[in-house]
Amino acid sequence: MASIRDIKLRIASTQNIEHITKAMKMVAAARLKKAQARLEAVRPYARKMAEVTLDLAALTPWSFNPLLRPHHRLNRVLMVVFTGDKGLAGGFHNNIADKAMEFGDGLTSEVSYYVIGRKGYHRFIQRGRPVYKRFEQNVAGVSFADAQAMAEELIDYYKAEKFDIIYLFYAKFYSAMNQKPRPFQLLPIDPTQADHKEESGLFIFEPGRSQVLNGILPRYIESEIFRAFLETEAGELGSRMSAMSAAADNAAEIIAEYRLEYNRLRQAKITKEITEIIGGAEALKADLE
Repeated sequence: MASIRDIKLRIASTQNIEHITKAMKMVAAARLKKAQARLEAVRPYARKMAEVTLDLAALTPWSFNPLLRPHHRLNRVLMVVFTGDKGLAGGFHNNIADKAMEFGDGLTSEVSYYVIGRKGYHRFIQRGRPVYKRFEQNVAGVSFADAQAMAEELIDYYKAEKFDIIYLFYAKFYSAMNQKPRPFQLLPIDPTQADHKEESGLFIFEPGRSQVLNGILPRYIESEIFRAFLETEAGELGSRMSAMSAAADNAAEIIAEYRLEYNRLRQAKITKEITEIIGGAEALKADLE
């Protein structure tokens, strides 16, 4: 049975954990606010870029651009998996990596993985899955220039027919407690996703529809990649904030249990001391009589 001194030490150590987790929660909340602001600034641009690109692609024969043109063989798939670099975010990273592997296992094609984030990479190694390539830079604070470089790389892969289909796999951010991993087909671009496919005759394209499409398709790919980076960053911070909040709450509950046990032990000790004093006084009284 633990002594009063042991209980006091446990209370002190658990209080230190509570203070640390509360501080980490506050830091994650502050960073999440900034990450959400970046994400909310990018989402309208990416949404409108996707709308314009897909609508224009739906009105243009796919043979005009290699990024719209499916390959004859569809047995080589590249999946770009977005995770983060730091832990203490609950199951955020492992959940994305596991869902990506599950989705890849469900495909009939040969799947290669391009993993972004140290945590996701370690999960793939832990599960014994080969990784085609690893993103070496830090995910937090990634710039649009990094997304442009990756877009150029993925476009080169597709044009060289190293891969027939390229997916982005990331967790879409809804709230600090709600992020849903999902696949997104990046290449070839699928015009059937467009909401409006009928030509209206209200637009005149200069220098021409195919030339405009050739210029806008790389921008569309860049915006989708950058959006995936920002969704991942916000999701990681939201998961970390939630995890640290739960850890602080658990620490508070443990401290309450320790204090209850401490009070019981202290009360028992005091009762024992009072009993001993009364017993001694009664014995002394009997001797005097």
